[in-house]
Amino acid sequence: MSLPQQVSRAKLLERYSFRFLVVLAFLLPLILWGASKIKIGSASAHAWLPEGRIERTQYEWFTNRFGSDQYLVVSWEACAMSDPRLGALADKIRELDSEPTAERPKPLVDSLQTSTDIYKSLVDPPLGLSPANARARLEGSFLGKDGTAALFVRFNSDGIAMQKQAIELVRSAADGIEGLGREPLQMVGSIYEGYAVDEAAEKSLKRLVLPSSLMGVVLAWLCLRSVRGALTVLLIGGLGQLIAVAVVALTGGEFSAVLIVLPTLVFMLTLSAAVHFMNYYGDVAYSHRDHLGARAILLGLKPSILATLTTSLGMIALATSQLSPVRTFGLYSASCLCLATVVLFLAFPKLSDWLCKTRYLAHQGANEDFNSQERLGSHDCSPPVSPWATSYAAWVKSNYAIICILGFSLLAISFYGLWHLKSSTKFDDMFPKNSPTRESMAWIEEHLGPIASVEVLLEFSKPNEMEPYDQLVWVDRVTQELRSNPDIGGVASAVTFLPKLPSGGRIRDVSKRAVMRTAIAKEFDQLVTRGLVAQDSESVAWRITTKVSALSKLNYGELTQRVRQTVEPIEREQQAFKTIYTGLSPVMHDTQLALLDDLGSSFTTAFLLITPVMMLIARGIQAGLLIMVPNILPETLVFGMMAWLGYSIDIAGILTASVAMGIAVNDTLHFVNWYTHRLELGDSREQAIADAFSNCGKAMIHTMLISCCSMLPFLLAEFNPTRQFATLMIAMMSSSILGDLVLLPALLLSPLGRTSNTQI
Repeated sequence: MSLPQQVSRAKLLERYSFRFLVVLAFLLPLILWGASKIKIGSASAHAWLPEGRIERTQYEWFTNRFGSDQYLVVSWEACAMSDPRLGALADKIRELDSEPTAERPKPLVDSLQTSTDIYKSLVDPPLGLSPANARARLEGSFLGKDGTAALFVRFNSDGIAMQKQAIELVRSAADGIEGLGREPLQMVGSIYEGYAVDEAAEKSLKRLVLPSSLMGVVLAWLCLRSVRGALTVLLIGGLGQLIAVAVVALTGGEFSAVLIVLPTLVFMLTLSAAVHFMNYYGDVAYSHRDHLGARAILLGLKPSILATLTTSLGMIALATSQLSPVRTFGLYSASCLCLATVVLFLAFPKLSDWLCKTRYLAHQGANEDFNSQERLGSHDCSPPVSPWATSYAAWVKSNYAIICILGFSLLAISFYGLWHLKSSTKFDDMFPKNSPTRESMAWIEEHLGPIASVEVLLEFSKPNEMEPYDQLVWVDRVTQELRSNPDIGGVASAVTFLPKLPSGGRIRDVSKRAVMRTAIAKEFDQLVTRGLVAQDSESVAWRITTKVSALSKLNYGELTQRVRQTVEPIEREQQAFKTIYTGLSPVMHDTQLALLDDLGSSFTTAFLLITPVMMLIARGIQAGLLIMVPNILPETLVFGMMAWLGYSIDIAGILTASVAMGIAVNDTLHFVNWYTHRLELGDSREQAIADAFSNCGKAMIHTMLISCCSMLPFLLAEFNPTRQFATLMIAMMSSSILGDLVLLPALLLSPLGRTSNTQI
């Protein structure tokens, strides 16, 4: 491009930049208003369930027939069945729930029982069990072995959707009970779990986003050594962050615990890109005096557009996920990043000149190599190569073989480790061990019983010669067998609330069976109403709820397998029924498996989307693959090391693989862009590498430091998946420097690089 064309385009871009800033000034109140409408979304368990898999289908079949299994269990220290506060709390919840408020326009409670209510239903007529027998049936499910009682609240669909209001309803009721209050309450259950996740997300948003932004700005100031330069990138990064929040709010989205890192991610990426342009700004200021911001944009426009494209493709790869929160994150992050990049391109020219032009010209004017007039006849207006860059390039050239061998060895070891990577969706893994949420879970399990449920459904097909009583005999046998399993803390089924079935052959037992056969047939509809049996035109299903420890070192799959091993021998014996294992615990195990599937599919999709783009840019298959090698190193290295060290990946961790690949490509493109530019000017490969080091290396290190420091505050989050996301992003962005500034130059200086002198 000739110099007059450059000047013409720079002037045109400056005009557009000025107009854009004027329009943006008018739109800023709307953006701020949109950002103020931010909502913290509900982390309902259904949002985490993998779609299109048989486990979710079975769970939905179960909830459609038996109702929701999402209970809230409430207790406190020394809460016994004789405690008058237990019944008073139940009555107060019913009273408040029947009184609509602005926060609770509809009733939220579907049903409510206390341990005392359930105990009395067993010892009072017509069942009339002995107190010891009644306690034995309830222990581990509705009553603790030490006599601890609890309140069991099942919420309706509105209560499940409005988790915060549901929990506040219970707490407000406790505040109205003399001698109780909300502080002593110990609560567990899927409703409380979702509430705890939402609370952690809201606290992270309010407490950590601002420190994260400030740390990024401080690092930008230290790296750029310019208050005005730091202010420039701050304003642009802040605009990108505001736009991300406003887009989510104005499109009706909600910030869940997964989406909570979106504003910081967009801020980090926009800030990093702005730092690259400040680097270009210093380059053009070396040989020009006017239109510096526009010239910087034109100089870095192509690699920046390509970097945004590849990063967006990495984020879009998350749309292949089976989990709704992950798909939402991928689509929002890609669209918000594109919008923030447009803001960067249009705002930077005038904004940077207003704030930085005087300072940069004064600095370059003090340089003895600076010409007072533009080098009109020169094609090379680049700053001189730093001596350290020349020495480093020479060192890489002399050691490229060792570097390549080590790099590929790390890839091989990491890939092997990936096959052993584990995932976790257990709720107790989502919070630190000393968190109130974990402490409440531990208290309930110690005093009341296990809190994780596996639903065992015995399904008898129709038509069937077996009467309800005959089916109940099998339910009783399975129930008793499950109760004898030491890994199962409590079991509840229809036989829990019915008289003991006679098993002998005496005349009295035969007569009692005949009476019960008739009674069960009459009580069958009542059992259906109580959610213990469900039927349709094709089958009758009896529900057995087993309780297993949520704090066990075993994962949900292993806990479910313990239940299976108890039931399957009975099922195989006569094949009288078909067994279905469902409930949130088995489904969350399936979510755990889906996480690993998603990690592999999103990483593969990102690679398949980005690699062809790199091949087109590099104008060659081999060249494109060569450039991609350093960009898969960070992901494979970090996840491989996680597997080798025995760490598990959670739902937020799978976001990092494809996102990190897109971010790593960003720096690669800037480096390769400068490298090929120097090759066009006639430099040797070693000289081109040295020049790329000198002019891009510093900016690449700066963007890495800024990005990592922006993520540091999230290591203090109260939600472990958010902490893992930050940890993995820091690890991957740090290791990406090894790929871009060590392995990539070695590959380009190796024999493979001779056929990769592409023009980007």
